[in-house]
Amino acid sequence: MTTFQPSRLIGQLAVAALLATTYSAFAADAPTNVPSSLGAIGTAQTLDNITIEKGLPSDSKRVYVLDPGHFNVTTTVYTVDGKKNNLLGMTDTGKLANVMLSSDGKFFVTSNTTYSRIARGKRDDYVEVIDAQSHKVLADIDIPEGRFLTGVMNRLASISTDNKHMLFQQFAPSPAVGLVDLEKKSFVKMMDIPDCYQIFPVPNQSFYMHCRDGSLQQFNYDSKGSLKPQKPTKVFHAEEDHLFVNPYYSNTTGRLVWPSYEGRIFQAKLTEKNVDFLKPFELFTEAERKANWRPGGWQVVAYNNPRNEIYVLADQRAKWTHVTASRYVFVVDGTTGKRLRRIDLGHEIDGISVTQDSDPNLYAVSAEAKTLFTFNAVTGKQTGKVDELGRAPTISLTVD
Repeated sequence: MTTFQPSRLIGQLAVAALLATTYSAFAADAPTNVPSSLGAIGTAQTLDNITIEKGLPSDSKRVYVLDPGHFNVTTTVYTVDGKKNNLLGMTDTGKLANVMLSSDGKFFVTSNTTYSRIARGKRDDYVEVIDAQSHKVLADIDIPEGRFLTGVMNRLASISTDNKHMLFQQFAPSPAVGLVDLEKKSFVKMMDIPDCYQIFPVPNQSFYMHCRDGSLQQFNYDSKGSLKPQKPTKVFHAEEDHLFVNPYYSNTTGRLVWPSYEGRIFQAKLTEKNVDFLKPFELFTEAERKANWRPGGWQVVAYNNPRNEIYVLADQRAKWTHVTASRYVFVVDGTTGKRLRRIDLGHEIDGISVTQDSDPNLYAVSAEAKTLFTFNAVTGKQTGKVDELGRAPTISLTVD
């Protein structure tokens, strides 16, 4: 179920849902006319004292927050207006859903797993396509085979660069990538792959995966699910370079930024023709490494393309504590690795993301505080927050 609320009077959501079953967007306890302050939001329909309004269109500051709920059987995606720090809507999803944004920001996709008896029974996997403005379900696509994997790990499911297909990974009973046709609203087939992981799409129905030996391998596919593997790249990281499971990747630019547990930053530029690996660099100085500075959290890295800046969530920590929260963000030049600034977030943060504009927002999600904090990514000043976001929000997504 997807709901939408320009106001934050969440207590009356259930009432509104019953009164407006044919709509997925609503505002509770609102006046009968659209307030002038809402401007271009649009027309409204009224049911008693409930005003049903068109939602805000997505923009560069829009952010989606995923709450996996401490691995509960249902999860929630919160839609937030990053300009005004307002909660816009909530989307109910299955267990640990993957969330993917279209490149134009007009829709998002969730991969869902539910069970007939809540936490047991017959398994049901399906894909929903959600309109980013109205929050209506545009498509509900059944997945008759294949099994989704946890959405707390990025890039186990991805939308193609042309927004026409969705690709999702399967580990068992054999390695495969599932193909979903979003335009035709149908599942296509499972495509067998070697022992490789995570999906990084490039143009012309092609994608790369990270293979066990530390290389990337490209795969081309057609609309019927015929897969053609290409020769793997060189090995770009050593076995002892343990990489975080949530790298940054842009479908639009093909930029891949991938930190290790110790703060070594690997990068590549992916195209349909080749992979250009950038020279790795160390995030921390030797003195900082001796003082046990390391990256940490669920979503530790972000990148802003207009400013060519890499953002890494980090703190002083013991080894192998890489999934625990951090308080600081180190900002470095995306080409040279030169330290530009360090931001004290003032909170224990589990995941960060950055908007793709020249004056970017830095979003920081805290599972403990159940809050999305907004910062000016350049000055480091906190500019707002949205609290009471479910049970344990950990990941945020911005328009590419």
